[in-house]
Amino acid sequence: MTVVQKGMKRRVPLVVLAMICGFLASLVDFIRQNDQLVLAPRMLWYTLIIAILFFLFVLLLECVLAWLNREPETYRNVSCKLREIFSFKTSKKQFALIAVVLVLCWLPYLIVTYPGVIWYDTEQQLLQWNGQPNTFTDGHYLSDHHPVFDTMIFGTFLRLGAFFGSADRGLYLGCIVIELVTIAALASMILYCRHIGAGWRFCFAEMIFFAVFPFTALFSMTMVKDSLFMPFFIWFAMIFVEAVRTQGVLLKQPQFFTAFLLTALLMGLTKKTGVYIVLICCIILFFAVSSIIRKRVVGVFTVVISVFMILMPKIVFPVFHIQEGGKQEMLAVPLQQSALLVKRHENDVSRQDLEVIYKILGDDVADRYQWWASDNVKGYSWDSQNDQYLGQYAIAWIHGLASHPETYAEAYVALQEAWLGIPSPTDSNAGDLVMQTYALGSDHYALPDSVKLGLCFSGFKNAVQKLQETINDHIARAPIVNLLCSRAVWSTWIFVFVLYECIRRKKRHCSWLAPYVVTFLFLWISPATVTIEGMRYLIPMVMIAPLMLGMLGAGEQANSAQAAEDER
Repeated sequence: MTVVQKGMKRRVPLVVLAMICGFLASLVDFIRQNDQLVLAPRMLWYTLIIAILFFLFVLLLECVLAWLNREPETYRNVSCKLREIFSFKTSKKQFALIAVVLVLCWLPYLIVTYPGVIWYDTEQQLLQWNGQPNTFTDGHYLSDHHPVFDTMIFGTFLRLGAFFGSADRGLYLGCIVIELVTIAALASMILYCRHIGAGWRFCFAEMIFFAVFPFTALFSMTMVKDSLFMPFFIWFAMIFVEAVRTQGVLLKQPQFFTAFLLTALLMGLTKKTGVYIVLICCIILFFAVSSIIRKRVVGVFTVVISVFMILMPKIVFPVFHIQEGGKQEMLAVPLQQSALLVKRHENDVSRQDLEVIYKILGDDVADRYQWWASDNVKGYSWDSQNDQYLGQYAIAWIHGLASHPETYAEAYVALQEAWLGIPSPTDSNAGDLVMQTYALGSDHYALPDSVKLGLCFSGFKNAVQKLQETINDHIARAPIVNLLCSRAVWSTWIFVFVLYECIRRKKRHCSWLAPYVVTFLFLWISPATVTIEGMRYLIPMVMIAPLMLGMLGAGEQANSAQAAEDER
């Protein structure tokens, strides 16, 4: 009885976390059902159902991880053969074998999506590169709304293809290159998990997951800034984790220090939030390494600050007439909250506060409010004249928070819907709570500005349409599978699981979580979560989740089973 009581006492934090996740999911459910936050008795049983589901999810994942990291005493013939082929020991041969498996499994997607998937943002970047009017500029200059480095990469493939007679094939080549680089990053991650002591079963399951999970595969061969960012983020996270495990000794080696610096810079060049992820991680790493290594961490931090806060905006942009990106992306959440405030309580807002909101967002901001995304409110460009009103707007925002905090809370929770809501079998609109893939961008001819870009290939339209419908409407929404494909599971539930397990196992040095934690925090300022754009913010969490789970199973040192295998 005492043992049972102790066991239940240890699970009290899990019960609390389960109730919190259940309550937040119920809030989202009621916003979806009523287009506004309405508290009702139904929330009680909905909260309880989701809480039980989360509790069982954690227990099941614990069992699965324990089994995957357990080394059996005897092996079956098939298992022995697989272990001979895939030992997952760090070597060029094992790296090549894993890469080949991923390439072969992803090849059908690559063929079907010929001549390469292009997103809306990418098309605007290509127009900029060609000096043509687009959503962000009039064509006479480049905008850093989306990183100029990405625009340069995409534009180079476009022109390279055009030089050899087909702009479409040039973009397809770009998709292939992005895919191969991402596969290299994933293969190295799988080998690294084995290196730190994760079980053979775990590494094999990790390889199979990346090979067959359609969302990671299709995203990794898409021409969009987030896919370009992904491999550098994976490598940065791996080096960071190893630096923490070795208390910084790894960074003494010139090749690893150089790799750490280069991946840090490339993260910032390919995605705006990459800069902040690197800087925050460097601050955390500073306190996790020995005093001798801290100078190197400070060096990386200083270089990143100098490049992205001084060199790029103060020197490079003016010289090449590049316009800095607008502030509306960083202000997506407060702007959304102000829009709902005006929509619901316009008469309660002072004339002075209302005027400054209108100056930044327009007189029709209340009519443009959509609870599931802020794009309609914030727009896609920023008028630099609005900078003079930001101080006044901050005061107006605070006034709104003080007078109607419930309105601000509703706007925020609704905006982060997919990170909290769990798809229900009875909700016909729950498809936006599960992961989705976008493949229709392979029809280059259907793009609004295809003629201007010299694109003319339609690709395999029928096959692509069928592929996207099969994955999004049938596989992702199927009972039980919809939970495995839930955006909330991958963004929030697995994250909470990892933190809970670190606390339960009393792990003292959890600094290795920093890339994962910081990426998670940036999810909560997303301008949209349920749209297809929300997938771009989610995928980094999916990609490095196996690395975090691997660390849970392996700890900070290689386990005894791995050591024994290495001795043999």
